[in-house]
Amino acid sequence: MLTLLFIGILSLAFDIQQVEAGGTITIKADGSIEGTTDIMTVDNVTYTFTANINDSIVVERNNITIDGAGYTLQGTGSEIGIYLLLRSNVTIKNMEIKNFWAGVQLSYSSNNMISGNNITNVPGSQYQHGIYLYESSNNMISGNYIHGFYGFGIWGEGSSNNVISGNTVKDTLNGIWLDGGSNNRIYHNNFINHSTDCDCPLSTTLDAGYPLGGNYWDKYNGADLFSGQYQNETGSDGIGDTAYTIDANNTDNYPLMGMFSDFKASSEYRVQTICNSSISDFQFNGTAICFNVTGENDTIGFCRICVSRALMNKTYKVFVNGTEAQYNLLPCSNTTHSYLYFTYNHSTQEVIIIPEFPLFLILSLFTIATLTASIARRRSKRAQISIINPTYPRLRWN
Repeated sequence: MLTLLFIGILSLAFDIQQVEAGGTITIKADGSIEGTTDIMTVDNVTYTFTANINDSIVVERNNITIDGAGYTLQGTGSEIGIYLLLRSNVTIKNMEIKNFWAGVQLSYSSNNMISGNNITNVPGSQYQHGIYLYESSNNMISGNYIHGFYGFGIWGEGSSNNVISGNTVKDTLNGIWLDGGSNNRIYHNNFINHSTDCDCPLSTTLDAGYPLGGNYWDKYNGADLFSGQYQNETGSDGIGDTAYTIDANNTDNYPLMGMFSDFKASSEYRVQTICNSSISDFQFNGTAICFNVTGENDTIGFCRICVSRALMNKTYKVFVNGTEAQYNLLPCSNTTHSYLYFTYNHSTQEVIIIPEFPLFLILSLFTIATLTASIARRRSKRAQISIINPTYPRLRWN
């Protein structure tokens, strides 16, 4: 009788905890939404948040997109944020997911995408995971910021043929751990401040070859000089000259010397960088690329930028704080993409007017450079980079 009474008390406590958590939202197989009015759909294909949500979501429907629209999905630390079981072709994007045992879990699910989310945990909680793949294959995990988990950035069991690319995994106990599975590809991720960077099977690929490169690992201390080991290499190119060996099974053959970033320049084209500076305010106005770089004073910054030639042709001018900077067009450039590499000082720069441009372009450049110099004098760590296509004699910013 005492045992039954004890079980009854535990059951009551569990029920109360579930009520306080707010229950579970379900996107049903028939397309309907159960448990909230803060997700809307007009076609039973795209499901969009209209407010912050303090619940878990279970997905029972295939071939849909769940768009957080910048809102937050929040739990109490013991639940799964978004759970997919036996699901395919589901996209989860554009939301903040925080305070869950696992931010997103895929079980026996394939051909799904988890992209552009900010996934964080409850401070001090144990054995939490940003994204958990269980017996799930052919999924894409890209462009997510995963931060602060006691367990694993990313955890997989028995999962194969997944692509994990373009994510930043920071301040977790372990970066990425895959148990079993095969032929997973992990590249262009930023792994920062982990006790263990990576523990994956031998069949895992930790780079995309040269010149695309592998991942950024903050523990890597190699150099980037002319090594002669890569085809068409002529000097510094943003990729370390020696491999980063984590253990007997895990080696990144082309570790990145700076963090990887991927920016949307237009509806069709993206611009990718490898840079040891923080990049902000990226924009492309149809003629020029412009962004700010920030780093520690009196240090040398570098940037390798990959530009589609359909976006800008192969003739470029690069300006740092209004001063034309020399760059190397890397030999790995081809008919579709140009790879530019240049360096700069993380400090205030002088403004120089280039007389070879038409007068109205000079005035435009002068206006931008003067504004940049004014900002730089107040914040001496920041420099502005402009990449201009001189074929088009105009510079107009929205």
